[in-house]
Amino acid sequence: MRKYALTLLLAFVVLAAGCVGSGGSGTGTSTSPTATTSTSSGGIDFSAYGKGQVLENWAKLADTSVVYVSKGYEDVAKHYFPNAKILPASEYKGGVAILSPADARPLLRGKPIVITVRDYFGYIVYKMGFEFVGADKGVMAAFNRDGKTYVVFTGLSKAGAGAAVDYAIKLKDGAKVPAGDVVRRGQFEGVVLKVIGDTNWNGVPEKDEYWTVEPFSTVEPFIYYWRVVDGENVTVKGGFIRLVNGSTVHIRALGFNVSVEVKNNRGTTLTYVIDNINPNYVVAKSGPGGTVKSASFSGTKVVVVSTGDFSVVPRNVSSYTVLAFGDHRPPSGVKPPEVFLKIRDDINEEEGAFIIDGGDLVYTGTVEQWAALLKVWKWNKPIFVAPGNHEYQGDGISIFHRVFGPDNYAFSLGKYRYIIINDVEDNYGLSDETFKWLEGQMKLAKERGERPVLVLHAPPVDPRPNGHHSMRPEDGKRLLAMMKTYNAFGIFSHIHMYWYGEEDGVQMLITGGGGAPLYVPEDQGGFYHYVRLTMEANGTILVEPVKVQP
Repeated sequence: MRKYALTLLLAFVVLAAGCVGSGGSGTGTSTSPTATTSTSSGGIDFSAYGKGQVLENWAKLADTSVVYVSKGYEDVAKHYFPNAKILPASEYKGGVAILSPADARPLLRGKPIVITVRDYFGYIVYKMGFEFVGADKGVMAAFNRDGKTYVVFTGLSKAGAGAAVDYAIKLKDGAKVPAGDVVRRGQFEGVVLKVIGDTNWNGVPEKDEYWTVEPFSTVEPFIYYWRVVDGENVTVKGGFIRLVNGSTVHIRALGFNVSVEVKNNRGTTLTYVIDNINPNYVVAKSGPGGTVKSASFSGTKVVVVSTGDFSVVPRNVSSYTVLAFGDHRPPSGVKPPEVFLKIRDDINEEEGAFIIDGGDLVYTGTVEQWAALLKVWKWNKPIFVAPGNHEYQGDGISIFHRVFGPDNYAFSLGKYRYIIINDVEDNYGLSDETFKWLEGQMKLAKERGERPVLVLHAPPVDPRPNGHHSMRPEDGKRLLAMMKTYNAFGIFSHIHMYWYGEEDGVQMLITGGGGAPLYVPEDQGGFYHYVRLTMEANGTILVEPVKVQP
């Protein structure tokens, strides 16, 4: 009898084990530290896992011996799952899949992370109220559907999908996903990722690339100044790397002195497309150990073909013209104001070295608003933008960084050093660290015989009687005192008017009439305008407002 009972017990254990769904890597089991969590009939038991743990255990929750793949993504699947059976995405009804945005879109519909389409940007990722653009985005998601486990790797391109699998492999090997980056709702868990360094955009890390793949919550990670390109270690100063495509490095200039250093130079020839620069004011020079093979200048671009180091440096200039304006957001909605388009056209007709934009470009920073602006963002001169409070919020922060780069930077041209600063992020103030950086820039200007020109969105004071549309009072006073010490000139917007004068001996310009609703009557500066600034060689700045009729 005892032998019969033991036989029944063993049979029960075997039967119970056979009811467990097949696991990743042919393990045949799928368990959490506390419970069996995936069955052939019920999918993932999300209640058995803490936030992020479903993603971390994905390879135990789904059968990795079969991978369903969108057309054109087969090489990604073969790289990461060399022993798996590859089936077309059209047959996907559970398990593991590597999908194009088109194939993933219907599967993610109704989920907390979805892929959708927006004008101008094409496919985008929507995540719990935030939208993210760019082919560098990946998505890893695990969810139940029709009683089955789904683990989906996708993105806004093959690079994004490959990055999602790359990240998942690291989780399988023991890495932990930051819980704050994970979206968890009901029977769904997912994360949005960004890849930096996939220079040929094929979703597979290669020996001449250096990848970084990071999940993020709302603000994207950016690496502005460094990449590995065709095995070359490229560092950029005076501009940021906007994109690398094969052997071509696309750089957006942050001034008139852009330098490229190639560490451990192997002699590889690379092409550099430097945008947002005025070719009339710069020349290209070979650097130590480098050779400029060719340099072409046109529009707002310089294209340099080079091995090793080189630089694009400013010519010797004396007097020149700068055009400044700000606050060209609409009063609401998406469409840029018509008067802004007139200002754009008038500025493009002007002779000038570059343009300064004091910020408030769109209404609330949504992807739709950015799309409407960028479609008409057509300038024939470089433009340098200080972030405004309207666009620097929500998903608008990431788009601002993608288009315009870092918040705080400086450059010189002639006898002036221009210092662009973000004073909207910290409640219209500046941190001690930023004040220290700013003073260092103004000391540098003094040493070089240059006059500092500060560009911030919010002014240190509001010149209107009883006005309070300015920086935090204590920070505004500190900024004014520093500007006075170094004879700095200030260009601000934020207040929708034109004003030019002195505050405690500091020359200040407020140019906030780029299209947003005006704050004061016309005779008090309430008119749409831009400003023509003549930067004379002796440090004198001539200020001339140019009215534009709506």
